[in-house]
Amino acid sequence: MPRRGAIDGIAVGVLTVSFPCLADTIGSNSPNGLGSRLLQRDPSVLKNNVFNVPPKAQVYPDFCRGDWNVKSSFKGFLFPSKIISRDAVTSDFGIAGFQKCSIAATADVGKENVEYKWSVDAKSGLEERKSNFKSAIDGYLGYSAVKEVIYDASANPNRISIDFIDYKTVNAERIELFCNARESETYRASDDSLVFVCSESVRQVSFGTGNVAGIPRQVSTNYCNYWTWRQLSDGKMVGNLLTTAYLDPQDPLYFKETTQPVAVYRHLLEAKRIE
Repeated sequence: MPRRGAIDGIAVGVLTVSFPCLADTIGSNSPNGLGSRLLQRDPSVLKNNVFNVPPKAQVYPDFCRGDWNVKSSFKGFLFPSKIISRDAVTSDFGIAGFQKCSIAATADVGKENVEYKWSVDAKSGLEERKSNFKSAIDGYLGYSAVKEVIYDASANPNRISIDFIDYKTVNAERIELFCNARESETYRASDDSLVFVCSESVRQVSFGTGNVAGIPRQVSTNYCNYWTWRQLSDGKMVGNLLTTAYLDPQDPLYFKETTQPVAVYRHLLEAKRIE
């Protein structure tokens, strides 16, 4: 989870400090497109949208395909709500990111210098989600935690089950992920480099050991991951990951902030191709 003692020192920089290699060069195919919304660095435009039509699996462009070693560096967080106080937000442990494994892709949000393998199939452009989730979760937690990832893009690209090794991870014995929406764009930046942006809105249900013997603990979190990848060369990419956390409908504060994020986390990603 984020290091709370550092809130005052880094919170403002989450969306206002640009990446010289990313944000300043991004242009978009559409003024209302995903890239343009991210460039605004305004959490209010990153609403929790739920589509009625199940989204298709994300297809990645050619420059993202292959096997990559990824290094993730935590760059800060922000509590953007103008309605709910910071104290109320930080005391709500049901918000995605405040406990380990509450965001599957970044299982320990505030951990520094995490390394993992990330793969995209060269022919189909589909992410190898089984191996990618295991590698990322194990990397963030610092030990072998995942027993099995159950996923079949052809049957249902919007549901993933992650089983953990018994009794090794406090907050999760099993995670169920349900994707509600996806967006993506590929375009050339002003310096002629290729840029790919994509987003995935997720409802996550985590099952773990509860405080009462024989009664499992179940926690639901809602969030959206926004990735920006820019090609530096055939063997290198630099990325930016924004994660916006929303209140779950079961949260007592939900009707005060139904669509706006109450927490935003940022990670810088560096990817080197595995030959």
